[in-house]
Amino acid sequence: MSASNVLVSFRLEGERAVRLKWFATDGVPGDGFKAQVTAIKLMDGGRLAMDKTAILEQTAPDPEGGVGAYLMMFNGIVGFAPDHPDRKTIDAMVDQEIEYELELVHDENGRVAAENTDYRIVERPRGIAKKLT
Repeated sequence: MSASNVLVSFRLEGERAVRLKWFATDGVPGDGFKAQVTAIKLMDGGRLAMDKTAILEQTAPDPEGGVGAYLMMFNGIVGFAPDHPDRKTIDAMVDQEIEYELELVHDENGRVAAENTDYRIVERPRGIAKKLT
């Protein structure tokens, strides 16, 4: 019997949103810059690279954070085929909190915003990973 695909849900939502302060002048998150989760970091030290289309990121102004404050959340269901390079890691994974690598990329020129120059992360809560199959 051959192994099947495994689906994993990665999410950061609601009260667990990233809070950031924006300083760049050539756009803002959601209007000029797009947030992208580039990797998921598991609690055992494992790292799963993410394709830029694997996870849907959402940004919005943070009404509680004042001028230049934004919230960022994400969710995505990622499939791992039997021959995927990270499949052993996924097979051993249990539902858990996760960390993540994040980039903010300019829509037109591809410039990656520099943390602590173009923006500062104020709160960076952990997300959740849950195996669905």
